[in-house]
Amino acid sequence: MDSTEIQIGKTVKGTFESGGYKLSYSIRNNGKGRALLLLHGFMDSSDTFVFQEEFLSEFFDLYRFDYRGHGDSEWLREGFYHFMLPLVDTQSFISKFLPEKFHILGHSMGGGLGSRIAGLVPERVESLVCLEGFSSLPNPEKERKRFRSWLETWENSLAGRERKRQKSFRNVEEAASRLSPVYPRLPKERLLVIATYLTKPVEDGFVWKSDPIYKSGPPVFISPQFTRHLWENVSCPVLVIYGKETNLPLDDPKEVFSHLRNLTYIELEDAGHNMHHDRPDLLAKVMGEFYFKNSLV
Repeated sequence: MDSTEIQIGKTVKGTFESGGYKLSYSIRNNGKGRALLLLHGFMDSSDTFVFQEEFLSEFFDLYRFDYRGHGDSEWLREGFYHFMLPLVDTQSFISKFLPEKFHILGHSMGGGLGSRIAGLVPERVESLVCLEGFSSLPNPEKERKRFRSWLETWENSLAGRERKRQKSFRNVEEAASRLSPVYPRLPKERLLVIATYLTKPVEDGFVWKSDPIYKSGPPVFISPQFTRHLWENVSCPVLVIYGKETNLPLDDPKEVFSHLRNLTYIELEDAGHNMHHDRPDLLAKVMGEFYFKNSLV
């Protein structure tokens, strides 16, 4: 379905194909004439922007999907997951549904995807908001050790043993309790909402929606030099937000952000890596100020 066929006020959900895989998507047409592409994080799902949806719907039509191996999309049938796969899936979604000009909001891995897409097609992206998602230059020796470990363990991971050991839960409440160390600031009611979106029912209870093999990681990442070249090509206004209590701080933020023009950088009080869950009201205020200041809405 072409997104222009969706009636105003309607949310359409379905699947589309990317590289032979069926991926889940959702489009909410709010009649705003401004498209916002939502890019979720690692082992997450596009539904977990739930606490931002009403705020964002005041200004944008919302486009989101689950990468392969995540959410309600199909899992990889063979091989290993690589950063190129969500990048390919994002390009497939953009080409099928997004208008010529669009905005991006990404969290974590989705922020990393968004910053690269904004550098690949700067003429199409009107604004970029990243809730973390950046990396300092890697240490070569650490990368050597990580790559060696990956080579030594990849065959067992890809043999399906991790899937057989996949943890099941009796109910969503039990899954939520498992998430609580990851979301230490989240009230119970919000934690239950997130757990609902991240699990699916099976015969003996509930399991995580995302493919556990994803945790094995890729053998190598996209070249950091090429990534920095992409950042330097981003031409739209950029907002980068980090949680002051994040567990993924940058080793050298000055070096990283020196490659971005038109940058607004903010650290969110009393928020960790998942700031869109920890402080949704404060995040909405910060994003609103950014959009209005740059005449984006």
